[in-house]
Amino acid sequence: MIHFKDVSFAYKEGKWAVRHINFTVNKGEFVSIIGGNGSGKSTIARLSDGLLLPQEGSVFVDEMNSHAKKDEFLIKEKVGVVFQNPDNQFVGTTVEEDIAFGLENIGIERVEAKARIKQISSLLGIDKYLHGSPSYLSGGEKQKVAIASVLVMQPDYLVMDEITALLDPVSRKEVLNLVHSIVENKNIGVLYITHITEEVIKSDKVLVLHKGEKIKEGAPAVILQDMKLLNSAGVASLPSVIISEELRKHGIIDNSFVDEEDLVDLLCSN
Repeated sequence: MIHFKDVSFAYKEGKWAVRHINFTVNKGEFVSIIGGNGSGKSTIARLSDGLLLPQEGSVFVDEMNSHAKKDEFLIKEKVGVVFQNPDNQFVGTTVEEDIAFGLENIGIERVEAKARIKQISSLLGIDKYLHGSPSYLSGGEKQKVAIASVLVMQPDYLVMDEITALLDPVSRKEVLNLVHSIVENKNIGVLYITHITEEVIKSDKVLVLHKGEKIKEGAPAVILQDMKLLNSAGVASLPSVIISEELRKHGIIDNSFVDEEDLVDLLCSN
C-alpha cells in the first residue's frame, strides 16, 4: 500500500505545493487524482517514490517510510513512475535497449532480461518495434515504451503523471485502456494523475486537488456529477453530466449521467 499521511511539501519556504494530503493506494486499486494546473498533482507523483521527501507528514510504501535512507532503493523498486513526456525518459538507441536499461542497472541477467522484455512488449503490443529507434514512433507508441520500461522492473505500484496529455484522443483512449488492463492482469496498484475528467470514470476512487489541498475524495459517480466542485478545482465537467443536468432541470429525465452511452440509451428509449 502507498499511504500518504498528513503530507506537506514546499519547494520554497512558506509556499506549500501540497498541504495535509492523506490517501492510500492498495494493490489492484486504480486511484485517480484530478486537478487543474498548479494543484500539486506532479508534486504528489514525485513524493510517491521518494524522488521528493515531505517536510511534514510521511509517505509509506508497504510500511516503509520514504524518509528512511535504508529503504530508498527498495521503495523505488516497488514504485514505478511514468511521466508526461516519454521523450524525456528514453536513453537507448533502440526500443529494446531502452526497455532493458533499468534491468541492466540492477544486474538482471541477460536471459531473464530478454524474457521480461519479450513478455511486456507483447502485452503492450510493441514487440514489433523492439529493434527500431523510439524516435520514429508515434506519441502513443512512445508512451507504451515508457510504460514498458517501468513494467519490466516488476513494480507493485505504478504512478502515472499526465501520461496522455501530449496524445491525440484515439491514442489517449488506447493508452488508458491499456493501463486498466494492466491493473486487472498484474494486480498492480495505480495512482493515475490527470486533468482530463473523462479519464477518471473507471477509477476505484477519485481525489480532487485544488491549490495543493485535497478538497474531496470519493467514487467517480459522486465526484463527476458535482459540477460546482470540479469548476472550483479548475477542471471541466463531463459533457454527459452537463447535458443530462440541463435535461433534468427541464423535467425530461430524472437523473444526471456520467456515462454518455447510458444517457444516449435512455434518450433513444424515450
